[in-house]
Amino acid sequence: MEMDKREMLIISALRQNCRQSLTDMSKETRIPISTIHERINCYDKTLIKKHTALIDFAKLGFNTRAKVLIKVEKEQRKKLQDFLEDCKNVNTLLKVNNGFDFLADMVFPHIKEMEDFVEGIEKKFRVLNKEVFYVIDELKMEEFLADPALVMMEQND
Repeated sequence: MEMDKREMLIISALRQNCRQSLTDMSKETRIPISTIHERINCYDKTLIKKHTALIDFAKLGFNTRAKVLIKVEKEQRKKLQDFLEDCKNVNTLLKVNNGFDFLADMVFPHIKEMEDFVEGIEKKFRVLNKEVFYVIDELKMEEFLADPALVMMEQND
């Protein structure tokens, strides 16, 4: 899907703040409201996968966040995938390569629950390899294509 400069500005405005009014978005991008409305309707369910909010989990009492890489025997991949997809503590699940099958972003109230959960996976599935990386601090999140100035620079290159 090749996008022109105006479409990239609309995407950037949505990435920056999807709750802003079409009027504000129009003022910011200098694109007519009707065009923005039409483009957003076209993007829904095709380009835009999901409307969501980024949450500070620690403020809700979920103080442990980890990225967990897991490799299991080939025959167990689908079962593990289904298990992780159904787990309420898995925030994001990705299929990956380079010696692993999945990367799970997990959120728990305490490190003990996290450790118990990973141990449970090892008991339930034939885990060949795992790596756990605890998130200390989020430094940058969901920023790609969120800055209109950078979008404009990329379009001029």
